[in-house]
Amino acid sequence: MNKIMVGFLLVSIIVLLSWRHSVYVAAKAPAPTAVVYHPIPPGFDFPADQNALLQIRDTQNVSAIRRHTWMVFAGLTQKTPTGEAVWETWFSEEQAFSPGAGPQGLIPHRVQRRFRNPRQFATADRVAMPQAVGASLLSFVLFNKDSFDHIRTNRLFKKAKLDQINQAFNSNHKPVEQREIPPFPREAMSLKTVWWLVKQTGITAMPIWDGTPVHPDQQGNPPPSWLRFVGVDPTRQEIPSDEGRDVMFQGLVKPNSHIVPLNSFYNFQITQNEINDIRNVNGFQQAQVGDFAALVAMHMTTKEIPDWVWATFWWHDAPNAGAFSADRPDAVAGVWRNYLMDATFSGDIPKASDNGPNICFNPWLEARFSSGLVSNCLSCHRRSVWSQVSFLPISRGRIPDNDQFFAGKTKLDFLWSIAFSSQ
Repeated sequence: MNKIMVGFLLVSIIVLLSWRHSVYVAAKAPAPTAVVYHPIPPGFDFPADQNALLQIRDTQNVSAIRRHTWMVFAGLTQKTPTGEAVWETWFSEEQAFSPGAGPQGLIPHRVQRRFRNPRQFATADRVAMPQAVGASLLSFVLFNKDSFDHIRTNRLFKKAKLDQINQAFNSNHKPVEQREIPPFPREAMSLKTVWWLVKQTGITAMPIWDGTPVHPDQQGNPPPSWLRFVGVDPTRQEIPSDEGRDVMFQGLVKPNSHIVPLNSFYNFQITQNEINDIRNVNGFQQAQVGDFAALVAMHMTTKEIPDWVWATFWWHDAPNAGAFSADRPDAVAGVWRNYLMDATFSGDIPKASDNGPNICFNPWLEARFSSGLVSNCLSCHRRSVWSQVSFLPISRGRIPDNDQFFAGKTKLDFLWSIAFSSQ
């Protein structure tokens, strides 16, 4: 009897210890961040009156174009009650193009940081192209609820649906100017975000675009080739503005680099929730939980006008100098004032300094490509059609609606995500 009791007690102790261990492990696991979707709040000129926007486009009122774009940026970077920026509560590309039932708009869901290689760096078969050392970037795409609902309602996440639309146009011999998916509503918006990995210890080197190419434009100017770097320090909140030191980038010394604090970027510390996605991006296999993701660039587009409003932002350590800082209102606050901006409402006007069509590009995304320094966001996205998933070559100048490029294809209302992400 005593042996039986002893055995029973031992088993009980083992079970109790196992239970306590499982509770301890579960308690230590990071809880997902639950957020509720937030639109751009009132008071930030979104959506603006379409006729007013078309007027400032047609009169080439660059200051008015920039003021409107900055205000929309100010709205989407407002803090929510739970502390993140408004845009971080939006829907990921994976959610929008999920083949199953999508999430409901107002039900709490995790902040969507589903890192991928930017789609610009993929081939026509959607395979990531090999990148030069240090040239890979972390990126993810988000949609506001209006864009998300439009994609889900019209089943634009399904290849079969896109094939059906295109085949119907072929059968009915629709002229090329009429071959389009249902247009997105004026409230629709999408974002592409670009991030740089900052190590949790030491100084991380980061390229800075000052507008000075190293190579001929036809050759491309990827970030590792840029003339100047900064060093990002994650340990100090304030750093003297003139502090400089040598930093290391891929085994090369970048002398007398400006040292800047991590808190001058919009950033977050990487948790177990993000680490696998990050490590799956070529060049980031050595990322660790506890490192940081620093936002270095963002594309923003809104359907406020038929050709969409196009804006692009990038971080700079001298954010108050030069034309790309112009017209920034006080409504852009805090860390967001460290980003420069370019915007366009047209693929053609106002003319560039070489008297060619308008130029609007992001150095982090387009500078690496041939003719990237003279490209235009709108022109590239105008070529988004089904069934074709190659955006190259980079170009400028709006393709006319009746151009034979569109023969046998369906226009995707400027959104490459539909071509690249449909299931």
